[in-house]
Amino acid sequence: MADNIGFSIIDDDNTETNFDINELMKEFAVEDQCNDDLALPQIINYSLNFTVKELLLICDYYGISKELKANKCKKEMIINVLVDFETNPLYSDIVFKRQNMWFYMNELKNDRFMKKYILW
Repeated sequence: MADNIGFSIIDDDNTETNFDINELMKEFAVEDQCNDDLALPQIINYSLNFTVKELLLICDYYGISKELKANKCKKEMIINVLVDFETNPLYSDIVFKRQNMWFYMNELKNDRFMKKYILW
């Protein structure tokens, strides 16, 4: 047996909401600091676990390797550009997709049967 339940919300408060721009700016500063906190572990990971060739492959996936190759950037610069790109919220979708694809590639490479079909 189903009961029909209804509700309504009536807003009797017609006061104008004021925003403090300084408070909003503080919130954005905290958000930027969170990105900086996430960047340091990524920098260390890329420095220790990836070669320049592997880093350029990741950059190539994002479409940002041309400039890096043209300027003959060193590993540290490549890592900084890569981490800046990956911590930018605008690119979170492509970063997530790339990380997923790299995970799948590693899974296939580590599989006894499937590794013979991977040309990575």
